[in-house]
Amino acid sequence: MNGDQNKLIDTVMQVIEARSHNTFKVEGSGQVPDVEVFLENQKIVISSLDLSLIHHLNDFDIHDPWVDWIQKGLSYDVEFEMRLGFLNLQLLPWNLVVKTPFSFVSKDGKTINAIGRKAITRNDVMFLTPGSYLLKSHHQIITAYANEELYSRKIETVERTEENVHGNCGW
Repeated sequence: MNGDQNKLIDTVMQVIEARSHNTFKVEGSGQVPDVEVFLENQKIVISSLDLSLIHHLNDFDIHDPWVDWIQKGLSYDVEFEMRLGFLNLQLLPWNLVVKTPFSFVSKDGKTINAIGRKAITRNDVMFLTPGSYLLKSHHQIITAYANEELYSRKIETVERTEENVHGNCGW
């Protein structure tokens, strides 16, 4: 390789390295940002998510400009943190928390977790963020060791109503 190719490779590597440390923050109620944001930022924090956007995201409605923008971000391997604009965690669709690559944060600033298995064990909860929420259905069981770990790490369990776990949250 010649010097020009080495310079180009170094420049590209610097851009990739810089991107890996950049976070872009945007309000979910505002204007949809440009796709260029994905080239410069590895993580996107969308705050004040309302129920309408949550519903469209759950349905993967690409006619919604926000949902279309988010799905484009996934193709750039962007990490999305979704900060809710409401307190009632019962309104958050189960599948959105369990089956998507998004991380969710409650309106009061706590990480929201869910585990898709029937039995929740100590191994499942030991790496959850202390002081966070754990969503569960009433059909899931939490082992005694997992309960001890939840208590010691101050992780609050929120039991979901059945229609919000297997249904579509009343929408």
